[in-house]
Amino acid sequence: MKVTLINPNIRTQKGDFFGSGIPFLPITLAYLTAYLRKHNHIPQVIDAFGEKPTTIVEEGDFLVQGLSMQEIMDSIDPDCDAIILYASLVITHNSNICIIKEIRKKFDVPIFLIENIHSVVGYSLLKVHDEYLAAGVNYVLLGDSEEKCVELLQNIKEGIQPTMEGIIFMSNGKKIIRKNKVSKTNLDTFPFPAWDLFPIKNYWALQYAHAPMKESYLPLLTSRGCPYPCEFCVTPLILGKLWRPRSPHNVVDEIEHSIKEYGVTEFHIEDLNPTVGKYRFIDICKEIVKRDLKIELKIVAGTKAETFDKETIGWMKKAGFSYVSISPESGSKKVLSKMKKGFSHRHGIDVISRLRKAGITSQACFVLGFPGEKKKDLQMTRSYIKQLVQAGIDEVAIFIMTPIPGSAAFDYAPDGYENLNQLTFSPKWRPEYKELRNYRNHTYVLFFLWKLLYQPWALSKMVGRVFTKNFNTKMEMAFWRVSKQHIKSLFGEKL
Repeated sequence: MKVTLINPNIRTQKGDFFGSGIPFLPITLAYLTAYLRKHNHIPQVIDAFGEKPTTIVEEGDFLVQGLSMQEIMDSIDPDCDAIILYASLVITHNSNICIIKEIRKKFDVPIFLIENIHSVVGYSLLKVHDEYLAAGVNYVLLGDSEEKCVELLQNIKEGIQPTMEGIIFMSNGKKIIRKNKVSKTNLDTFPFPAWDLFPIKNYWALQYAHAPMKESYLPLLTSRGCPYPCEFCVTPLILGKLWRPRSPHNVVDEIEHSIKEYGVTEFHIEDLNPTVGKYRFIDICKEIVKRDLKIELKIVAGTKAETFDKETIGWMKKAGFSYVSISPESGSKKVLSKMKKGFSHRHGIDVISRLRKAGITSQACFVLGFPGEKKKDLQMTRSYIKQLVQAGIDEVAIFIMTPIPGSAAFDYAPDGYENLNQLTFSPKWRPEYKELRNYRNHTYVLFFLWKLLYQPWALSKMVGRVFTKNFNTKMEMAFWRVSKQHIKSLFGEKL
């Protein structure tokens, strides 16, 4: 069957420098595309961002990058048998709804909606499916999409009702909800992502990504899911608390395949927690060393620091790791307890110190404004950031908590937003937003002052890399990303 897969436009909230506007290569969609092709379907990919990433228009408080709605519609194969839309990020929700409504006006084919299972800024379709069904979606798929899509296409071909788990649809005027049961399929059996059908060179030409990039790169998933119950995260609902690893040999096979097929030697590991299995992760490093692959690897999504140690870092250095992001989230044990987030502050300091000695750039991510957080908790976070600077941290990212549909905190977090697009890490609708924003800005200022005090040479190099575009940190890269997005939106010129 002919299947059209759509990745929506990227949206940026003005003033939200770290939480929106990041060009994630759609790895969920790339895996699904490869799986469909393996099962003899004919996939067409429309990357509404990637096809025209430098085209930017303003929509109120947001910047939207990529194809226009008319261009998206004109790109759809009129002979396709089904259309699959990727609900990539919560900030794209309204855009997704608009795309679906336009598709339904022009095409009389089944529309599937799949969710982002690999990101904390994705959202649970189980929680928002009614609006999608009303807009014209026929099937909402929960969790892993590969096997479900193939089975569903076969059901449609045979004219029978689907019986699988993890699906929502209407039947004879009645809504059918079958909650997801996480598949234990061996991930090694999945084909590598079909990047040959995506405009990856357009992503590279931007010169900014989720991780600090040099020239070309590809995202890499060594595992799926996360075993931890953090209340700000959607993963416990979307995938349960099941962590599913790929084998070291299979991971490195993909790396070698990407080198040969795409000429890429930089890989951004987007796992929610790639280092959960210490010895599996060390074996990945050993396999890279064994094959003598000259590559650069970056853990970019904030892995759990307690899952690796001195031995792990030693092998990471040998394998080519140059960047690691960890997620302390808060300097307050009380807030961490409320989040149900386990974190050892002492171990975090040790990890950062060891990464510095190994010459690996490090980042730490924090969340302000979690329900129940007090001023003294905020002060503990600021104090911990200072300790991390003293230990050698290269950069920090500070987010303001927003309730993502599917997270446990969504049910008790503050509300006041008008639509899901506003659920970014700069939630201007929160009554205490200005206070938290000022605290965040002041903390960033202090961070740089502490860098000047404890790491003066590192700070001077950081400034130099901003102007040479030889990025080592997201902070350095964010300056250029925000400049390009905002100036382009004002003047309409390619920078």
